[in-house]
Amino acid sequence: MTYLVIDPAGALHVRDRPPTLDAINAEVGDGGTDRVPLGVNARGFVNDVGHLAGLPRNVVGSLLLMCCGAVHQPYAGPVVVVGWDRHAWDGVEIRPLPPLVLEALRGLHTDIRAVVDGGVPRDRHDPLWVEQVREAAAFVATADTPTMTIHRGLST
Repeated sequence: MTYLVIDPAGALHVRDRPPTLDAINAEVGDGGTDRVPLGVNARGFVNDVGHLAGLPRNVVGSLLLMCCGAVHQPYAGPVVVVGWDRHAWDGVEIRPLPPLVLEALRGLHTDIRAVVDGGVPRDRHDPLWVEQVREAAAFVATADTPTMTIHRGLST
């Protein structure tokens, strides 16, 4: 029964408890959750109003999500990653992270942290990957805060 949390400072926390929606909501904080589809048997969850609420940007969490297929944008506040079964016969897609996915995400987190901290990644010595991670980190840290425009009524 495991899921991951990456706090806004970039630290990785492995939670050894069921990844329920209540647990996810408690991790990301007030404002609701937004599901972030990933290209693996996992899903990310972030605070739906993290930027509007003034939560700090999560550079390492954003990069991990982006490396796993998420939309390239800054994410604010804690990032939660859970296992995901889109074909769940019991109607509950949220699952514990499979051990192989957990270890892959831990390794990816270690490599991202190394690059963000100015070091060399453990397994990814491709200079292009390192350069792209550094560029993406700069983007996440400095991009304009996403905004929302609400229009009254619909045009006819």
